Amino acid sequence: MNPFPVAWRISKPWPFMFWINVFLWAGFHIFPVIIGVMVGRVFDALDQGDQNLAITALWIYLAVIIGRLVLFQSSILSYSRLWHRMILLVRRNLLDYLMRAPGSRVLPMSTGAAVSTFREDSDQLVDYVENLLDFFGLAGFLATSIWIMRSISPTLTMWAILPMIGAFIATRALSGRIKMYRERLRTSTESVTGFIGDFFTAIESVKATGTSGPMIDHLAELNEDRQRSALRDTFLDQLVRSLNRNMANISTGLVLLAGGSLIQAGQISIGDLTVFLIYIPRMTGYMAWGGQMLAQHFRARVAVTRMMRLMVDAPITQITDPAPLWQDGQPPAPAPAVLSPERRLRRLTVTDLSFGFPDGDAQGIREVSFTLDRGSFTVVTGRIGSGKTTLVRVLLGLLPRDSGEIRWNDELIRDPSSFLVPPRSAYTPQVPRLVSDTLVSNITMGRSLDESTLGEVIDLARMTTDLGQLESGLDTVVGTRGARLSGGQVQRSAAARMFATNADLLVFDDLSSALDVRTEAELWKRLFELRDATCLVVSHRHPALQRADQIILMKDGRVDDTGTLQELLGRNEEMRALWEETN
Repeated sequence: MNPFPVAWRISKPWPFMFWINVFLWAGFHIFPVIIGVMVGRVFDALDQGDQNLAITALWIYLAVIIGRLVLFQSSILSYSRLWHRMILLVRRNLLDYLMRAPGSRVLPMSTGAAVSTFREDSDQLVDYVENLLDFFGLAGFLATSIWIMRSISPTLTMWAILPMIGAFIATRALSGRIKMYRERLRTSTESVTGFIGDFFTAIESVKATGTSGPMIDHLAELNEDRQRSALRDTFLDQLVRSLNRNMANISTGLVLLAGGSLIQAGQISIGDLTVFLIYIPRMTGYMAWGGQMLAQHFRARVAVTRMMRLMVDAPITQITDPAPLWQDGQPPAPAPAVLSPERRLRRLTVTDLSFGFPDGDAQGIREVSFTLDRGSFTVVTGRIGSGKTTLVRVLLGLLPRDSGEIRWNDELIRDPSSFLVPPRSAYTPQVPRLVSDTLVSNITMGRSLDESTLGEVIDLARMTTDLGQLESGLDTVVGTRGARLSGGQVQRSAAARMFATNADLLVFDDLSSALDVRTEAELWKRLFELRDATCLVVSHRHPALQRADQIILMKDGRVDDTGTLQELLGRNEEMRALWEETN
């Protein structure tokens, strides 16, 4: 995948800054042309005994050197501002697509690979833009210096550039291996990063099973593979660099040999030869830079390919779409998401919803149909493996449906994963995830809640007692995935987070496991006292079943029966068996 169009589009939101950088860096790279000419003039003046001309040329040389230093500092400052904007834009767009992408979105790679893509691959792409900025100045210097040298001596110019052309051809020939070794290094780095992340996540299990030794041995193997990949990549990179550097020595030697004869023949002066000797190292360095730019092109191609793999079906323009970054100030506070009265839930209709797992090992769902009316309390129940959790995950778009329709009022929901979100719907999964931050941050998730609302959601989640047991109350840092909280506290925290959204439809997957029977009954009672709630609850517990306006009984991925508790107990043997088993 060609990275050039992507890199070019990154700069489009800031055209003024981009072209200012092009101008500054072009000046920085082209200034040495003047330096070579002035030094040549100094030597010619000394050879001719013209002291005044030598002094004048020397002062001009010093002014150019000082000017170039000032220009370099200005260029660095200007580019750092552009660089931060570009890198933030790329990373922001990657994250934005993962958060807002239509359809069910599961990372198509390991966590370590995703982190590497956000970090290294975005850096590689922006470094490629840096090369584009340098290109104009490098091309300008090479074209101008070759023109000056050719005007002095075409023969000497030929001896100067032939080795450089050879170095460029050799670098081009190595481009395939550059790409291959960079891909291998990326893959091995991802393996190490991902394993370390998984290791720390499962640290308690590792301690309990006494498997730290084998885990560390495996990490050592992954590091050895990464070391081999890094050595190959570094070796090839240094080979290209040394190849280009040595070409400068060869060019210098050839020019000295040929130049001596030309000076004796009176065809060029000492100052002319000095111009060649000043230009050759810089030309070689710039051509070596050109070789590195070519290598960077292939690295950027790998980076863009990996970013597109992370975003699965996104258009390539997603990487570079303009977006506000708020570098120079705080972004405005997000307006609370509120549904207009006509958009609020009146009825949710599910018709023939089906989904099958690709491997066929887990229970899918088939032709599930039901209706939820506003203000109702619906319980999905059934035995383990009957498809309860799968049903709510397909309904919310967390798993891709194979067929069926979902309607919000009379509106067809084409993409549940982006439609059934706050303020329309909120979800507490069976195994909630918390971030390593304070408890209050996990509940509010950036929302601005006044003290009374925060107190209400904590009360609804039955967390008041828990706060008294935590060392810092709401300011307690919960640790990775809520490791410093009990399982019940994690689930109740997730429930409080859901209540904080004030969504129309609340979907609970087995919240009962975090509550005793009495507390659960109080939660449902209190919820309907304080909120105009519509609930879809996965549960087998008696308090939920007794309160239900409607029970959806699942069996083997299908709806076995629907009705109130008394209706199902009166006519359905499966429901009677479940009721007795959970008594």
